[in-house]
Amino acid sequence: MLALAGLVAALALTVGIPTPEQLAAWARSAGPAAPVVFVLLGAVSACVLFPGQVTATAAGVLFGVVSGVALTLAAATLGAVLAFLLARGAGAASLGRLLGPRATHWRDWIAERGFSAVLTARLLPGTPASVLNYAAGLTAMPLRAFVAAVALGAAPKTIAYVALGGALSAPFSSRGRVALALYGATALAGALLARRQLQAARVARLAPLST
Repeated sequence: MLALAGLVAALALTVGIPTPEQLAAWARSAGPAAPVVFVLLGAVSACVLFPGQVTATAAGVLFGVVSGVALTLAAATLGAVLAFLLARGAGAASLGRLLGPRATHWRDWIAERGFSAVLTARLLPGTPASVLNYAAGLTAMPLRAFVAAVALGAAPKTIAYVALGGALSAPFSSRGRVALALYGATALAGALLARRQLQAARVARLAPLST
């Protein structure tokens, strides 16, 4: 992120930062290639742990809300599948050295709860979605269930970030306020789901002691 901020600052001081309108015009002028390139770059960025919210916001700037949401979800899902399959091929030892102990934490959580764990983690703010993708690949979770959980869980935050990107020229507009409200509602839903899962796990651990 520091490198990205440095690059943006350097561009601002040398050639200047294009406005959202200029970026959207560039995307339109690129024709059908622009969406394809965006999805492929977005998928690769997800595999190298690049923040997904940056990708989603950029989609809102470049393609507008409707197209931006569809393209971001396609990129996020494709990137998640690639990371999932890479993890299945590489194994826990290789990824453990690369990602550290946090991958083990998410792997254990997903192995225990499956679909609901991935769904909850995608809804919660601040969860490392890219690490989650690799961790899921180290479990026995079916790919079909993983893809469904990613697409469903990523949708609300994706819509919020894309809408914010589309409203950068007027961040305090009604669209910007709706995007912020949606993000807050998504965070609350994720927190409630996580709390429910933790309570269920606590009950399961205490059940043998009460018999």
